[in-house]
Amino acid sequence: MPRVIIFSILLIHIWGSATLSAGEKPAVEEPVEDEVNELGEGRKWIPSLSFPPSDPDSVEGELYFWNRDVSLDFANTNLHLSWKRGLEFTVKDSEFYLRVGGRIFVDIAKYFEDRNDLGDDGIGLRNFMIEMNGRFNKNWLFRLSWGGFTNGGRFDGSGAYLDDAYVSYIGFDKIALVLGQHGEPFSLEDMSSSLSTTFMERALPNALVTGSNVGASFNTYRGWWGLNAGLYAEDLESGRDLSDQGYGLTGRIYFNPAFSKGKLFHLGSSLSVRDISDTDGFFFRRRPESGLTDVRYVDTGDVKNTENVLRYNIEAAVAAGSLSIQGEYIGAKLTRDSGYENLSFDGWYIFASWFPTGGSRNYFHREGVFGYPEIKSKNGELELAVRYSILDLTDGPVRGGTEKNITFGVNWYLSRQIRLMANYIIVDNDIFADADDTLEGNDDPRILQFRFQYRI
Repeated sequence: MPRVIIFSILLIHIWGSATLSAGEKPAVEEPVEDEVNELGEGRKWIPSLSFPPSDPDSVEGELYFWNRDVSLDFANTNLHLSWKRGLEFTVKDSEFYLRVGGRIFVDIAKYFEDRNDLGDDGIGLRNFMIEMNGRFNKNWLFRLSWGGFTNGGRFDGSGAYLDDAYVSYIGFDKIALVLGQHGEPFSLEDMSSSLSTTFMERALPNALVTGSNVGASFNTYRGWWGLNAGLYAEDLESGRDLSDQGYGLTGRIYFNPAFSKGKLFHLGSSLSVRDISDTDGFFFRRRPESGLTDVRYVDTGDVKNTENVLRYNIEAAVAAGSLSIQGEYIGAKLTRDSGYENLSFDGWYIFASWFPTGGSRNYFHREGVFGYPEIKSKNGELELAVRYSILDLTDGPVRGGTEKNITFGVNWYLSRQIRLMANYIIVDNDIFADADDTLEGNDDPRILQFRFQYRI
């Protein structure tokens, strides 16, 4: 806890001393963006409390590559088809709307190995997704998305998954209800879209987050604070009967007052408790912030006789113009059967980001997450970032190891569709970070990786 207090004080101090450069657009301003397109942009996106502006074709003057505005009306029908930000269907004199889009991440990785083999260098399909977002009428929204990712650099079908499948009702004042499979409201970084995360992979402590599951939840925003909470079973692909599933309760509260023009201060916390459905085992593990390797240095292995897991976090972010700082502390406590020692694991990260081209990270007040940056320059926006992250999976009899990473990142946002990324990672593992006794500990490799990101 002392680290958390010191970390919070440091962020508040930096926020208070930061100033906005003359002529810069404040980072706290919400973009003129069609929220149907933003709905579900990341695997943890929570439906907005309101529907798109009256001008759904409004954009931010960003460059478009390969996407062209093409419209088509079918004779003797009310169906209108357009291709601008994905395939969009509307029905005349109706509130029905459907958008079909997707994303693809292609990675290249070079591993500078130390003691262990991290796999072959090369190129791989890190992630892809096909998604449908829309509305039945002004109060009912829906989302369905299916994706896949590489399994240690190979796309062999084992990484295919159903991401989101839910409906949302937004007819109440400042309250949205969600039913179906969706991300549990936990962690600022995990709830932010993978399309807009500052680094190619989320930080090491992401190993401790909740994931997406079937449940019912609500979210509300009250001007300068918001609350998400829900009751969840397991995901649709678990294959378990309802009577055999574990259940969890998760909530997140966040505060985002803009104390003066051009400055953002975000503070939030999440809490989640989940009953474990059986005693087959429970584990945490994490890749070294590289998606094309199947090596997971820090790994608890199966922790038998686990009754429930309590997760908690504190998150903070400050921004002034092109500069932003973000960090989180995440912990997990495993309560076990009588006669077995309870366990605690934790981790934290902090990173700084700067746009030398004058851009800034976009922040969505209602959802309390960051989105894709606004692009002002005709040549796109350049972002420089550095991150420190740590994950400790050692406690009592469990020797899962501790990993500490320093990551340097460069992002070039060419358009709303295209982003190029480069990360260089310095990995520092302790002696217990041995992939559950399958590798040699104290392995300190270096990783250089690149990404081409495209979305429709």
